[in-house]
Amino acid sequence: MIWEVLFWSGAGIVFTAYVGYGLWVAALSRIRPADNQPRYRPDPELPRVTCVMAAANEAALIGRKIEILTQQDYPPEKLEIVVVSDGCTDATEAIVSQWTARDPRIRLLRTPRRSGKPTALNLARSQVVTEVMALMDVRQELPPNAVRDLVAYLAIPGVGAVSGDLQVRADRYWTYEGLVRKHESRSGSMVQVTGSLYALRTADFPEIPAETILDDVYVPLQIALRGGRIVMAEPAKSLDVVTRSVGSEFVRKVRTLAGLVQVCHLVQGCLDPRRNPVWARFLVHKLFRLVAPYGLLLMLAGAAMAQGWFYRSALIGAAALVLLAVGGSLGIRLRLASLSQSIVALNLAALWAVPWYYLGRASVTWARVEVDRT
Repeated sequence: MIWEVLFWSGAGIVFTAYVGYGLWVAALSRIRPADNQPRYRPDPELPRVTCVMAAANEAALIGRKIEILTQQDYPPEKLEIVVVSDGCTDATEAIVSQWTARDPRIRLLRTPRRSGKPTALNLARSQVVTEVMALMDVRQELPPNAVRDLVAYLAIPGVGAVSGDLQVRADRYWTYEGLVRKHESRSGSMVQVTGSLYALRTADFPEIPAETILDDVYVPLQIALRGGRIVMAEPAKSLDVVTRSVGSEFVRKVRTLAGLVQVCHLVQGCLDPRRNPVWARFLVHKLFRLVAPYGLLLMLAGAAMAQGWFYRSALIGAAALVLLAVGGSLGIRLRLASLSQSIVALNLAALWAVPWYYLGRASVTWARVEVDRT
């Protein structure tokens, strides 16, 4: 009997983390939809916006991203662009300087050495005088209406921050994650934004501790603690592609999950249901990802020891998942291989993230991720 209890306890944890929570917010978004109707305004009434990017050796991409921003469907006189060079040692600064020479709306700031994204964003914040900041990464493509859409959603009463809709080509796991975030937004509030594209009022931008790994969780949680909603501007899409290396994706996941542990220490009140309006969502959507691998281990232990064809089938299913993931990493093109890889990598990363953080191995600086653009 004990092995069956272990199995179903683990199954409950895993189901809640990966399926149950998504079903819950999807149901809420239909039963109790929030006001997510954007407020588009005529050009004379639009606020001034500064687009901010932190760049670390992005010479290959920075010129293209600036060009995208200068072509946004937004009044040119109300749009500024700030690029912060975070200790760049390649041609990034030279490329940005060429743009600043011919367009006074573009500015280049520099950190004296490689310091990480939070330091770069804090530096940019000290120089921004516009009403709205739109923060973004260099790599992703943007549609021409992205800034206008972010501003329209930010004008919804009670909204404190607006996330873009990150879309990753050929990544089924991220497709599901994006759907969960949409339903979070439609049913009330998300618990984070996507770092590739988000906007908030400049006055609401908090000072980010220099060691912060996840600004896209730290900043919106601070806004949520003040009572602001976090919503997604679904038309404002940032388009990305999968990383080339499974190893690179694993390292990214370890860093991200370690960042969740860090946020629990940095954001006072985030684990207090009396202070955090999105406490339950943060707990289940984010922290359950750290617990899910232990639920899987309980399931495996229970299935290995319990009697009956059902538990034998569960073991076979787990083995099939691992084999699919291995096949995908070896280049075998199967429909479920990419999803299996993501699930296995996420759970292995979750097992390693907590000791990685407490051993002091998680770094605030980041490296350019090679992506598959074929």
